[in-house]
Amino acid sequence: MDNAMSSSGPTRMALGGTAILMACACGVATNSVKVGALYGAALTTKIVHPAVLLVAVVLITTGLWRLSSSSGKIAVGAFVTLGLGALLTPPLVMTAKPMAGMDVLPWNATHMLGASLYLLAAGLLAHAFWRTFPTSMPRTTGVAMGGMAAAVGCTCCLVEGAASGMVSTAGSALGLFHAQPDFFYVGLAITAVALYRLGGLRSAMWIPFGAIVIKFGPEALKITGDWEMRGIAMRFIPAYLTTIAGAGALLYGFVAAYAVSCVRDREAHPVGARDFAAAAGD
Repeated sequence: MDNAMSSSGPTRMALGGTAILMACACGVATNSVKVGALYGAALTTKIVHPAVLLVAVVLITTGLWRLSSSSGKIAVGAFVTLGLGALLTPPLVMTAKPMAGMDVLPWNATHMLGASLYLLAAGLLAHAFWRTFPTSMPRTTGVAMGGMAAAVGCTCCLVEGAASGMVSTAGSALGLFHAQPDFFYVGLAITAVALYRLGGLRSAMWIPFGAIVIKFGPEALKITGDWEMRGIAMRFIPAYLTTIAGAGALLYGFVAAYAVSCVRDREAHPVGARDFAAAAGD
């Protein structure tokens, strides 16, 4: 069984886009607006944040479409759903801190509907990847991808922000899921267990490693100073790149697990990978 996940150019595009999607772009959007203001650019976070995510959308959709047109169509549906969710529940309301002129937690019915669309979009995107990379352990693979989907974004945006806001609005103590990114760790714990079953310890170990890079890498950069440029701390650039690298490490856990699965499937089913793809519907 060919290890398409590690060798395919389109796959690398899809995984690279996913790493960008997973990394919180709120900080880079806010600081980019400040940098733009220095040069007279009338930017806002409502423009920059979607623009950053658009890069991820293009990479993921293009990569999946080149691997499987049907999976690509599912990805398009996922991102359309995500866009609708963002219109109803923008990142600016995914915060426990009051903001002038903005509704904050607890959310109203419209925000709850938008948050539900975020979750639906995450499920659709996970399904697109699941059917593109079938294994002999489909349930375990689905659990791993579902756990990873829960860790997309942060408590101020995307899936994790939507889930956190919904839980807080549903009656949890306000701020309980915003003080610490609980869904991030819970989702990755589920993913690590599933990847261990799928590919062993060498696959699962990438999950805690990636989580450490994401959560503590940007903090470690503080020892290098603020990298100020005309009063703006430019450290946000390497911090954001570090977060993307950490997300890449998380995704490499899937690559490693898929490689092990390929070997196992080749030994058990020498017919090859194309039959698995056919079974998935292509």
